Amino acid sequence: MILADKIINERKKNGWSQEELAEMLSVSRQSVSKWESAQAVPDLNRIIKMAEIFSVSTDYLLKDEIESSSGEENTERNDSENNTVTRKVSLEEATRYINIVKKNTPSAVIATMLFTVCPVALIELAGLSDAFEELLPVNIAALAGLIVLFLCVAAGVVIWLGVEAKEKEFNFLKYDDFETLYGIDGMVKERKKEFEGKRLPLVILAISLFILSPVGILTSALLEADALIIISMVNLLLIMVAAGVGIFIYTSRISGIYENLLKEGRISPAQKKAARIKSKISGAYWCIVAAVFLVFGLGYGKWEVAGILFPVAGVLYAAAIGIVKIFLSNDD
Repeated sequence: MILADKIINERKKNGWSQEELAEMLSVSRQSVSKWESAQAVPDLNRIIKMAEIFSVSTDYLLKDEIESSSGEENTERNDSENNTVTRKVSLEEATRYINIVKKNTPSAVIATMLFTVCPVALIELAGLSDAFEELLPVNIAALAGLIVLFLCVAAGVVIWLGVEAKEKEFNFLKYDDFETLYGIDGMVKERKKEFEGKRLPLVILAISLFILSPVGILTSALLEADALIIISMVNLLLIMVAAGVGIFIYTSRISGIYENLLKEGRISPAQKKAARIKSKISGAYWCIVAAVFLVFGLGYGKWEVAGILFPVAGVLYAAAIGIVKIFLSNDD
């Protein structure tokens, strides 16, 4: 049974005229007539809407071999050649995955930014304590700053765990084999193309924030500004870096939705292992950079040196990761 026949059957089963169905779908009666006579095919949004109206699955409407709207959806198939089971992703499942990841992306951005800006309060309070020691003793400033730092880290961890829990059911899209049913690839490619137009300006903005982030520190140091102003510029740097990182998280997550559904950039087990190693190295590297930054800034008051630390560390990081990739490829 083809799509046209199914639309006719479901419409008549519910006792609706073509005009009534057209009104529910916000289209003309002529459009419904063309669908039912197989002269035209409804777009994906109309198919999803019809599935909701008829209380059937989009698989039933789209797949000619499914004759009964009351049958269970077939989400897996047996491959007789190798006795493996390949999961099938329906249009509803793909749409739900897209919506869930998009809904969780702001939370993921906030969590990442919290990790980046967590020392801001500690640094600012240390500067205020140094300038106004009688009003704000060092021990109180340090305690308050550390409390804010730990709260930011804890909040970031809780938010990230929540995001991962909500998206756990879709982890198979990243690593396992699956098939997308009729209509999904076209829909995903269209949405990906729309997002690519927005992605480039956002990436340029993020890179600009990274490049400009040390300007305030360097300028205030060259002008021999007050230490409190220099410390404020340090915090401005961290905030700008956090904004840039947040933009990268946003663009990478949205792009990742479409890449996962299209099975683009799939990685092998060896590549997964390499990615985990690089992740551990990256974490240790930036922890050391942050520690050196705080030692030069807070310990010795050399904010002009601390200001250029992150740009230099970024260049060295690229070189270090390149060397790690060479060693990992040799091991493989």
